[in-house]
Amino acid sequence: MSDLDEDAKEFLEALDPSTMRVYRTGLAAFQSFYGSLKDFLDALEEDLRKPRRQSTRVARNALKGFVEWLQERDYAPKTVRAYVAAVQSLGKYYEIPISTRYVNLPSSQPISSKFAWTIDTVAKFIGMIKDAELKSLAVTLFQSGLSISDALSLTYEDIKYEYEHNTVPLCLDLARIKTDVPFMTFLGEWGVSLLREHLRGRRLRLESPLYTTSHRAIDHYFERLGKRWMGTYKGQNPCRPHSLRAAFRTLLGDAKMDRDVVKFFMGQRLPEQDRVYHSRSRGGWRRIYAEYEWALMQKNWREI
Repeated sequence: MSDLDEDAKEFLEALDPSTMRVYRTGLAAFQSFYGSLKDFLDALEEDLRKPRRQSTRVARNALKGFVEWLQERDYAPKTVRAYVAAVQSLGKYYEIPISTRYVNLPSSQPISSKFAWTIDTVAKFIGMIKDAELKSLAVTLFQSGLSISDALSLTYEDIKYEYEHNTVPLCLDLARIKTDVPFMTFLGEWGVSLLREHLRGRRLRLESPLYTTSHRAIDHYFERLGKRWMGTYKGQNPCRPHSLRAAFRTLLGDAKMDRDVVKFFMGQRLPEQDRVYHSRSRGGWRRIYAEYEWALMQKNWREI
């Protein structure tokens, strides 16, 4: 708890251990979003003392922004609700009411599920994308199993050596933003080909991001594309970018890739993760990926 404000530490020490662990993570996320938790509580108290016409609705605006901030970073609805509850409970501890009404909390039980992709439907869907950057990003998500947040964090330094030496499958040696879990995954021939089209003509430095479109803009594009693809639907877009990460897991599972290897490629936590990470060389992981790349690449991918 050393990185949290004293106000948060006092609150957390009053909780049972299981609740404390979840709320500590939630408050740390809120502190990253807002800044000082002490300043937040002070602003709440000051705002509550103001007449209605002078109030700036600090609590509502902060929580609404926090929800959007978490969603942009691909947090699950259940996690978003738990982290907001941590902030709400912090206020309650100090006898400061914080309402979650009007902050657009995500449903704890989303109405819609992800689209049941096959390799043929993935190819047709991606063929509808005309923008070179978004088409490349879509195939990167699909062929690597990356989350959109991890894909948007990629820089040229992450791929420079293998990219310039035409190494395929191209290795992505990373740690997940969300969990800090070390992992390795790859981008197949289809993904590398589209990445080259996207990067052609750009002056690339080590720190240059591979993808520059915002998370919000990507979601909006996929939402429009999803409506063209499926027509009307309830709830979240079944064809949202995250569904392509799910397709990676499903199609490799159908191809009989070992379940733990799929999880490793997706950056999901495994027992003794560091040992798993070092259990094979990069070349060893590449050979496994290459053996199953066919499951993530339509035969006529060059025509898509």
